[in-house]
Amino acid sequence: MRLGEASAAPTTRMTVAELAVAIEAPDTHVAKVVSRLARLGVVRSIRGRSGGVLLAESSPAVSVGALLRELEPDSPVIDCSAPSPCPYLEGDCLLRHRLADATEAFYRSLDDLRVADLITDAARARRGAVPLGLPHTN
Repeated sequence: MRLGEASAAPTTRMTVAELAVAIEAPDTHVAKVVSRLARLGVVRSIRGRSGGVLLAESSPAVSVGALLRELEPDSPVIDCSAPSPCPYLEGDCLLRHRLADATEAFYRSLDDLRVADLITDAARARRGAVPLGLPHTN
């Protein structure tokens, strides 16, 4: 959502190094994520001296659930090919199916959340304490 801060001014760009510092992540990891997001059309990456990364114009409308499905590898929660033998490997494993259903339910719960919602929420949080709906008393 750090790029969302820059999206208020469409020409403002952040370098991978600036993003890495802002989110406290290794440059190499941020570069890989930015590359994947650029391939998905969520960010624009501009090379050169005045280059950087900025949100693509269409990214505020992107579904967070759909984006996570694209970014996360399609791997099950449990690894049925682990070295220790699984007694259910040969048959139909109830646990594996339930975990797959739970994973899909997680993504579905994020389908109606948009990148714009996260940007708005992050901006509100930076302005001060997040209201809990409790009355303020002195």
